[in-house]
Amino acid sequence: MIDSDKADKTSEDAANLLLRIAVAAAFVATPLLQLFSQRAIFILPPIAGALILTAGVTLAPRLNMRDIFAFLLSPLGLAASFLAFWMLLSLLWTPFPVEASTRLIKSLLTLACVLPAIASLPARTRAANLYFLPLGVALTAVAALIFSAPGLPGGGETAAGENLSIGMEAAFLLLWPALAATHLRGRATLSAALVIVVVAAAVSVPTPGALGAAALAAAALAFAWRDPQFVGLWLGRLGAASFLLAPLAPILLNLRTGPDAPAWAVSLKFWRWMIASDGARVITGHGYNFVNSGLWRGYIPLQAPHSTLFEAWTDLGLVGAAATAVLIRLAYKAAADQSRRLAPFWIGALTYALAMGLFGLVTTQAWWITVLALGLTAFAFVTRADYKTARPSAPR
Repeated sequence: MIDSDKADKTSEDAANLLLRIAVAAAFVATPLLQLFSQRAIFILPPIAGALILTAGVTLAPRLNMRDIFAFLLSPLGLAASFLAFWMLLSLLWTPFPVEASTRLIKSLLTLACVLPAIASLPARTRAANLYFLPLGVALTAVAALIFSAPGLPGGGETAAGENLSIGMEAAFLLLWPALAATHLRGRATLSAALVIVVVAAAVSVPTPGALGAAALAAAALAFAWRDPQFVGLWLGRLGAASFLLAPLAPILLNLRTGPDAPAWAVSLKFWRWMIASDGARVITGHGYNFVNSGLWRGYIPLQAPHSTLFEAWTDLGLVGAAATAVLIRLAYKAAADQSRRLAPFWIGALTYALAMGLFGLVTTQAWWITVLALGLTAFAFVTRADYKTARPSAPR
């Protein structure tokens, strides 16, 4: 009996070690190495996910499939499933089926892997493991500050400089669960220091678009601090309305553009022309990844809008845009329904991700999809540390 207890203790310790290695790989090594190579985001997260599943076999012997199915059958899960189904269906009429199917399947599989990874996490997150999140964001920001200094390889307009920008955009997304972790531990000074070093790095790199998105997210977090339900309701409505009503801007403005017209006016003029010439495609769209492939192949001019609003309507039509609007509304509701201590950080992260897409900085790029998956896993990890009673609160 004693030997059996020792064996159980040894296996539990080994599983906890695997989990700690997985968390370090996902939330420390991945954002840090992303500053120097985009391959890191495609190599380390799958390894971390496999380690989490392996550790979960011991720490949570039964994978909670009930929670997975409960999510898929919830309004948010059904909305996400319908949008994924419509994207897959649009592969039937996209003019670039090979490129579109490869990108879509990779993206959907990446996001789908989040569910079993979250389900296999321990019911309670150890306090010591929480610090991996702020540590990873802090190291990434400090490294970006160092390598963006004038005269160093990352400081110029080179591929290295692009990697630094992408790394900081990813670090900003992981900043919100990192701040949630420090908030749960009552480390206000650490939270403030984390914000300062990340903002300083974003200014130094520079990444003005990510700074703008982060500013909107910070405002959303500040307002949600007092009433997350009210803020989540109205931000969800605004986000949904932005997708449903987006084509009204180019239609109603009907701008006249000349040689000296600003870029945004030329973009809206092109979108208005597309709406007028699309016919039934306004309903169905041109098929998933049409905009990305069209820009790359020269079928769509570079003056076209660079925003998820344009992509959603052009690729997926009214059906896809409406499904996206419903998904955004339900996502904000789910964020507001988290515990009072964590809901503001969920709302902030969601606002940052949405703003990045609206600004046209990231859309369906593979690295960004993987970062979103990392962010969801990080929030689930933090949420399982938010407990005051015998039963921990689980991410909803």
